[in-house]
Amino acid sequence: MKELLQEAETIKTGYLLEDFRLFHLKDKKPIDYPYHYHDFYKLIWFQEGNVEYHIEGKAYQLKPYDILLVGKGQIHKPFIGTDVPYERYNFYISEQFLKEYSSEDCDLKQCFALADREGSCVIRLSPGDSSRIFENSRLIEAAEENKEYAYNTYERLLLMKLLIELARCCMDNPDVFHKMATYDHKTVEILHYINGHLKAPLSIDKLAEQFYISKYHMMRKFKEETGYSMHQYILEKRILLAKEMIQAGVPATTACLESGFHDYSTFHRACKKILGKQPSAF
Repeated sequence: MKELLQEAETIKTGYLLEDFRLFHLKDKKPIDYPYHYHDFYKLIWFQEGNVEYHIEGKAYQLKPYDILLVGKGQIHKPFIGTDVPYERYNFYISEQFLKEYSSEDCDLKQCFALADREGSCVIRLSPGDSSRIFENSRLIEAAEENKEYAYNTYERLLLMKLLIELARCCMDNPDVFHKMATYDHKTVEILHYINGHLKAPLSIDKLAEQFYISKYHMMRKFKEETGYSMHQYILEKRILLAKEMIQAGVPATTACLESGFHDYSTFHRACKKILGKQPSAF
């Protein structure tokens, strides 16, 4: 990690250049964040505030010491009340970090994988267990500030320890995943279907037929629940899938077709428009 930066800079650019970053933030005035996503993983340790957090069509009313897990590419937005300051620790963690420091008996993405399996992005531990695990966040803050010998390595070790201990809590007791989110069931079904069929044709008419719903009602409801039009959501998810494939060594032309695009020129234009880069830059 380098010097702690203002989170607004990361939101504006959408990029994480280091292995990970930690932000300890306290907003005294509510900020209207847009719906957005990142190409890294986001872990939030919530401290206080009146916050309803929306992630991929589900809304979670947060309580102090809740832990949020936002996967790479997941669309999210906090809705922040005005009566209490919004305080949290935000960890931004790169895919490279999670891969590099995982091993056969230790998948550092385990808690994110369990969140997908359990259908909830919020972990609700006891305040004591939450504080015990996240004591590492304060140690990382102190290491960043003091910059003593080997502080970068020390910070990585602390983050690995945090992720391992959190995964152990989740594996030992799956009930820690908070299942009381509010959401439109049909929209969440459509979101799951889209994400599982990005390589297949996904026309609006066929989706409406698949889910026995009026096309215009479906489009309006989807926009209300996610902040994205269906077309834009599908396009950006396909771009992220193609980018991941290219970074894994798949030729760009193959990744284009395997992520649901019909021709390379459309794919190339979409990359330039959405990510500001041509496919070869990945």
